[in-house]
Amino acid sequence: MTSIISTDDDIHTMLAERRQVAIIWCLEDVKEVRPDLNPDQCWQVLQNVKRHHDATIGINWDVLDCVASVLFGNAPDEDNE
Repeated sequence: MTSIISTDDDIHTMLAERRQVAIIWCLEDVKEVRPDLNPDQCWQVLQNVKRHHDATIGINWDVLDCVASVLFGNAPDEDNE
């Protein structure tokens, strides 16, 4: 049976029932570290992070920034440093 989840609260309630947790990262999180990226590029960063997730490091601001740089080059202001 497939259930429909409509809010973050629903997601966390469902996970709690299964005694699981999840940390949710979104496009806005990627935009925090790379405001130059468009929504599609931010989504590519998140998808890449998920696909290549390293459990010893986890997902954090530095990982998002590093993956964005690998995929799209350094942020414009970083090129001038």
